[in-house]
Amino acid sequence: MTESDIQCLKVNIGKVVEIQTVDGEQLTARIISVFDEEDQPDVFYEVVTSNTMDWYLDHADSGGFALALDRIISVKPVTDTLADESGHANPPNQQ
Repeated sequence: MTESDIQCLKVNIGKVVEIQTVDGEQLTARIISVFDEEDQPDVFYEVVTSNTMDWYLDHADSGGFALALDRIISVKPVTDTLADESGHANPPNQQ
């Protein structure tokens, strides 16, 4: 994870980003908060979609999730086609 990835998380608090993790998870998440000045820096988020969605469904009562920053490979903002102007994710078209 680069400094620019950390900045991307910070400027997108309340918005949706795509996160790729070291274990291969492809995650679309709404960022709640970012803590990068502690011994164990992490990001708190609400999951929108993930290629490991079953795990999230099993833990759905937690309300939000945390991920250590050192587990993140990359972060990018969600494109306009996937989020409206307020940063809310639009579900993919179901056909």
